[in-house]
Amino acid sequence: MEKRTPKSLRDALAFIEAYIETSIPPVRMALSAAFGHVLAEDIVAPVPLPRFDNAAMDGFAVCSGDIRPDGTANLRIGQTITAGERIVHALHPGEAARIMTGALVPPGADRVVVQEATQVEGDAVHLRAQAGGKPHIRRVGEDVSMGDVLLKAGTRIGPGQLALLTALGLGSVLVVPRPKVALLSTGNELVASPGFLENGQIYDTNRPMLSRMLQAAGAEVTDLGIAGDDPEAILARLVEAASGHDLLISSGGASVGSADHLTQIVSRRGFLEFWKLDLRPGKPIGFGDIDDCPILLLPGSPFAAAVGCNLIGRAIIACLEGKAPGRNTWRLPVSRPVSRSGSGTQVLPGRLCHEPGHATAVEPLPYEGSASLRALAFADVMLVLSPEQGNIAAGELVDVLPV
Repeated sequence: MEKRTPKSLRDALAFIEAYIETSIPPVRMALSAAFGHVLAEDIVAPVPLPRFDNAAMDGFAVCSGDIRPDGTANLRIGQTITAGERIVHALHPGEAARIMTGALVPPGADRVVVQEATQVEGDAVHLRAQAGGKPHIRRVGEDVSMGDVLLKAGTRIGPGQLALLTALGLGSVLVVPRPKVALLSTGNELVASPGFLENGQIYDTNRPMLSRMLQAAGAEVTDLGIAGDDPEAILARLVEAASGHDLLISSGGASVGSADHLTQIVSRRGFLEFWKLDLRPGKPIGFGDIDDCPILLLPGSPFAAAVGCNLIGRAIIACLEGKAPGRNTWRLPVSRPVSRSGSGTQVLPGRLCHEPGHATAVEPLPYEGSASLRALAFADVMLVLSPEQGNIAAGELVDVLPV
């Protein structure tokens, strides 16, 4: 049966998931270097958290049996326990221990009376415990029990995950190395900023934009710079990068103009799997390989390039990291009606709205074409309108993708 070339965004994502059959082999990495990487193993708690009963507030550790029915007590201060102190003594009857937040709770104590409810006179403390109040003690395993599966393989290590792994005392974790992505801009009109512009030249905005988007998606980016509209020079630069990278991304030169060489270059050295999707903006997006290294061809227009990177580039990186390439979309209501024309998937710039007393919504921004830098600068999300959706009324739910 003849292979069906993807034309819709949905089919393109499914094709990429099947095309990238194996992810990058995992490596064991020091926890101090693992931030931003994807876990390649489940994390099972080797210890409970907290590891010991500790005070949740500054105050006095007491035995509830020493408190009168009216909540008051006059107790002798037997010891002071600060956080980090390793040796503490058991409470004697009629005794309290001054204790600081995070310190070991002494044996015999079953609650901490907060400092504000106490009065110290010499070596005695007068306290009034609130009836039914919190014990203000963090018990062993209250947060994490030993043997809990805390993080699943495929989880990206962010600040919170790093804090948890550190608390468990792990020195290293098994992770997927960051996919190595080589990024190239093409076009005789492009100049690296800042620099002198001749008549007809523009600054290359795509490389810095795409580089940051790819880094945010988890990639390690190599900047291949700008190549003019010379097919041999472009091919040589891509071939050299293919051997040491997991993905090539080009920007520009993927349309149908006389100087748009990328599709022919890919076909010469590898295979062009698909080109031209039913996607606006971003129709001339292509995907294939050069020397067995996947390559994503993005349009030169900035908003179209951002759409292709966000929708398809991120999906390829996810597959390389061993994750499903599903879009990380939200479903939010639009703040005003949206008129549609044409078929296929349409992507619009948007901005989140947070009006007091109302649910978060998304405001569609004016779209002035795929080359609009204003749309990129003002947008914090993209509205992804599926082929099945027609004109959209205010309050109707749409897929929203962070930029």
